[in-house]
Amino acid sequence: ASGVAVGAFVHPTARMENGVTVDPGAVVGPRAEIGTGTVINAGAAIGPDVRIGRHCTIGANVSIAYSLIGDRVVVHPGCAIGQDGFGYLMGPTGHRKVVQVGRVIIQDEVEIGAGTTIDRGANRDTVIGEGTKIDNLVQIGHNVTIGRHCIIVSQCGISGSVVIEDRVILAGQVGLADNVTIGEGAIIGARSGVMSDVPAGEKWFGYPAMRGREFLRSMMTLRHWASKNDAADREGESQAGSLQRDVRPRRSR
Repeated sequence: ASGVAVGAFVHPTARMENGVTVDPGAVVGPRAEIGTGTVINAGAAIGPDVRIGRHCTIGANVSIAYSLIGDRVVVHPGCAIGQDGFGYLMGPTGHRKVVQVGRVIIQDEVEIGAGTTIDRGANRDTVIGEGTKIDNLVQIGHNVTIGRHCIIVSQCGISGSVVIEDRVILAGQVGLADNVTIGEGAIIGARSGVMSDVPAGEKWFGYPAMRGREFLRSMMTLRHWASKNDAADREGESQAGSLQRDVRPRRSR
């Protein structure tokens, strides 16, 4: 049933439409706004001024700050959204923190897997486009823009200020260097490390990542040379064995 459970806390200045459910242990902060049909599960923390749309599900122990979230968004347990990004400048006495002033914008029908972290923007918003699906344990840095209907598989690391255009697929454990752009419809293979822009529609693989055909040619070349080296090693071992037999003293009869 909808309503605020015993043990939940909703700040008096928060605004919730009819039909919102807030489970025990959840906290809704000052001036937060939550739309009808949304469920805030146990232990979730919704920070000041956060806006969450209608028919969303916010999982247990999720923390959300400095964020605007659309309709029909699913955030699985343990996510952290809207915390400061990782930004420092070296000063005379050590590292100085760069002030983060942006937000996180999550558009309609996004799904975010358990344990994923999405940093707020430093000087502009971090944006997750409509219909994008993000797996568990993904790190999204500050100022990142992700387009619509993308797929981002588990354990990807997306550095700050990356631009990912619409319908991109990042396979598991992909790493993207800061400020690169991944073009519309591109596919990045598992465990690839992308250091430069990827044109639209291309498939890139490897570390450092390269076009699919270049990657396959590189693998074929490596296998060719490995095969030649193995053959040379076997020939050398055979010659060494023959030499040992030739120099072995013979017994007199």
